[in-house]
Amino acid sequence: MFRIALLLFSFTLLQAKNIPLDYSIEFGMFGEIAHTKATLSKKRHSYVLEVNLSVTHSIAKSMSNNLREQHISKGHISNGLLITDMFQIITYTDKFTSTSIYQVDHKKKRIRRQYKKWVKGKKITDKKRVLGYYGRDDLLTFFLNLHEHIKQKTYSKNYQFQVIGADNKNGRVDFKIPNKKSMPKLKKLLGTSSNKDWYGKVTLHRQIYGSKKGEMNIRIDKDGLMQKAILKDLVLFGDVRIIKK
Repeated sequence: MFRIALLLFSFTLLQAKNIPLDYSIEFGMFGEIAHTKATLSKKRHSYVLEVNLSVTHSIAKSMSNNLREQHISKGHISNGLLITDMFQIITYTDKFTSTSIYQVDHKKKRIRRQYKKWVKGKKITDKKRVLGYYGRDDLLTFFLNLHEHIKQKTYSKNYQFQVIGADNKNGRVDFKIPNKKSMPKLKKLLGTSSNKDWYGKVTLHRQIYGSKKGEMNIRIDKDGLMQKAILKDLVLFGDVRIIKK
């Protein structure tokens, strides 16, 4: 669940260097249980995007074995878009450390994934394989590029993307712009800051604490900055809220 918050970054970050962007993750009645911090550094033709997640709530720390995660995306910039060359997920807990590294060959349209895991400092897993799909966005750059991917932000339509680090089988992530009939309900759920806000539903096609498809409703402001996201009625947890600080 915590990893979902690491998706939620926007086109606004592309406008400058070393900009921090923070989100709070809230579960049901517990309030904030974790937060994320992101920083983008870019040169003329390249970028490095780093996101760090920390669990803050004592119960959540105990349940997750003091989970911390670091996501790193490196690549090049083309026509205003961040194009992934390497994406890495590092997970730390009190019991183990693991990392997944995705290397992208854009000429051959191929992604190689290496997964390594250590327990008490001893490496117990080291697996490599070529994935069965190709994509130019990873879990971080997908939301950074979404503002450019979707031009008609108020026109109801379904979109499908291949996102590196999502589902290892096909990388599929769906995005849906809601129709006018469902818009009042979404505005009540997610709030609104101006008439320039736009809304969508992200489907990750993976189970997240009882949510079979990992469906998440989001609100994005006129600059492409994600303001709020909600996963509704997850088993044991109720709603999960991800809110920009």
